[in-house]
Amino acid sequence: MVERTVHAKTFPVQLVLDSGHRIVTSQFETVLGWAGSDSEGAPLPLSLPESLLAACPTSSIVYGCNLPAAPWDSRTALFDVSGQLPGKIGRDLEGDFLAASYPGGQAAIIYGDGRRIMLRLRWVCLTAHFSIGAVWRCFARAGGGLWRAVGHDYIFEAGGGAVLNSPGEIKIPLGADFQDVKLRHPEGMLTCFPCLSGRVKVTRLSADGWAKRHLLSLMLDVSNKVVAMFSDGTQRAIATAAPSQQQAARAA
Repeated sequence: MVERTVHAKTFPVQLVLDSGHRIVTSQFETVLGWAGSDSEGAPLPLSLPESLLAACPTSSIVYGCNLPAAPWDSRTALFDVSGQLPGKIGRDLEGDFLAASYPGGQAAIIYGDGRRIMLRLRWVCLTAHFSIGAVWRCFARAGGGLWRAVGHDYIFEAGGGAVLNSPGEIKIPLGADFQDVKLRHPEGMLTCFPCLSGRVKVTRLSADGWAKRHLLSLMLDVSNKVVAMFSDGTQRAIATAAPSQQQAARAA
């Protein structure tokens, strides 16, 4: 034991899975600890939850951007005969809609069966005046579906700044074939300031969930966290090893 301690590995220490998906050292010694960040109760043998490898459908998207204040270019809102902007853009109007709107970013979302689908966002300025401010509407499109309006109009004051009536969280209208996905705007992350480019500047666009994946590696870091690296490029602390496991893992 003395010799093993002298030649102990530095952090991070590589861990592996045994045939039962239990987390073990390179010498196949069981690693004890707690799932997640918990450290209450007696430490138990750690394992990799199967749920972390199976597909997890997207449930929410965090979105922040800056809309160009006073967009005095040639774009005009696409209105129907009643003077209202359609809530759903048909194929016959799509070309005009694209010309009248501003790209707002895109993100991959995970469908219920594990498929990866691209979600695209666009913005239409309904009204804008230097003395009274602006009103914008956001549209979303999943895959090759139709463009659909988010059920909320975003109001900004004339001097620019953060949105005055943020919904905080709102359902994205993706159609009957998709699961519910919420659009979330953290406080202060949806703004309308002058922009030299005259474009929407996306500052945050991230979706939760993941497609089916496999484990690339496991390691124990200096803070006793068991960190997993997955094939989709993400990493996550999945457990907390008992303090006594640090020395055992380094010596293994």
